[in-house]
Amino acid sequence: MLDFSVLMPVYIKENPEYLKLAIQSLLEQTVLPSEIVIVEDGPLTPALHEVINTFALAHPGKFNIIQLSDNHGMGYAMDTGLQQCKCDYVARMDSDDIARKDRFEIQTAFLKKHPEIDLLGSYIEEFSTNPGDLNRFRKVPVTHDDILAFARYRNPINHMTVMFKKKKALEVGSYWHKRVLEDYNLWYKMLKNGCKMHNLPDILMYARVGNNMVGRRRGIKYIKEELHFFGTMADDKFITRREYYTHSAARIAMKMLPTSVLNFLYSKLLRR
Repeated sequence: MLDFSVLMPVYIKENPEYLKLAIQSLLEQTVLPSEIVIVEDGPLTPALHEVINTFALAHPGKFNIIQLSDNHGMGYAMDTGLQQCKCDYVARMDSDDIARKDRFEIQTAFLKKHPEIDLLGSYIEEFSTNPGDLNRFRKVPVTHDDILAFARYRNPINHMTVMFKKKKALEVGSYWHKRVLEDYNLWYKMLKNGCKMHNLPDILMYARVGNNMVGRRRGIKYIKEELHFFGTMADDKFITRREYYTHSAARIAMKMLPTSVLNFLYSKLLRR
């Protein structure tokens, strides 16, 4: 058996009902995690506390609740939680998504068969209210070589689907504490360090969309951080200078479009 921890950050603006469904989907897995690490990123509402405490009381020893006094952002919360995970493998889970019942059974079986893989992800199906209501998917490259090539211009991994070796993530510095590109930066550092990755061509997670996701990826600060990130790729010769300027121009142009147009492009062109 492959023991693993689940890492889930939660902050004050989460929906308590969505959180309840997310945690329930973890506890209904055909293969259960050894522990569920929940990082409370700053003070939460009483309703969110009630959801977490109810599950923790009903499942003694299964939950490790980490409470941060202030909201530091997802990168800081995930780094803090990762340090506390007890198992060699860590699976990520967002607080408003739903895991397919056999997600961990499939992932652990693959990792036991392929111990050379350091990080394993999968496709996702996006939904609004109930899984299946949008018929929208994010399919990512499957093989390591294709993941490596795709990472030159877009995030090649669906973050909420991953199960990875804790040691490999910590070796490259874990999640950075910036509030943008927390996952993409970690994958890049792991790839650069020689980690082997794979995506299963199967939908193992149902990812809830909304919450102004596109709107939050706009603004001067976000653009500057993106350009800095791709600049680092160029400095490391992971991409060429020409690719850096091409990527930068395209991303700046995209961020200048109205949110309604970005939402359309996101749903129609960047999803299948």
